Amino acid sequence: RLNGDTLEGSPEAALAYGAIAGTLFHLGQYPVALAFYQKALSIREQTLGEVHMDTGLLYNNIGACYDMLNRVTEAIESFSRALDVIKFQFGMSHPRTATCLRNLSRVKTRRFDFTVTFAARKATPCPPSLLGKPKTAKKGKKGAKGKKGAKKKK
Repeated sequence: RLNGDTLEGSPEAALAYGAIAGTLFHLGQYPVALAFYQKALSIREQTLGEVHMDTGLLYNNIGACYDMLNRVTEAIESFSRALDVIKFQFGMSHPRTATCLRNLSRVKTRRFDFTVTFAARKATPCPPSLLGKPKTAKKGKKGAKGKKGAKKKK
């Protein structure tokens, strides 16, 4: 919450939160920027609705924060919502639609950009029964029982 915020819940407050978030994003403070973008988004959704140009741009900016925080699944979800809104508002030939498509495809390809490595393992010995060798009898007295079932001598 901003100190002295008398515009709570108004589109102007959302604009202020979005501007602060943009500055924080460019300063590399992604978690804090994300919180401000989300606050701006909640105000925009209440005042302008989910299918408004400004709401779509906030979805895109939130996706960029998630992307920078390596939260790929959330970034894809946010960029997809942004694309839906921007495409609805502007159509497929608008530059903002192209930006949303580019952001979404970049994150989707990065999702599969990883390498898998396995730690070296020590060989596991093969059980004798699989090798065709007979099991060896355990040493000890025939018919002896463990502590629990052993008979007590008097």
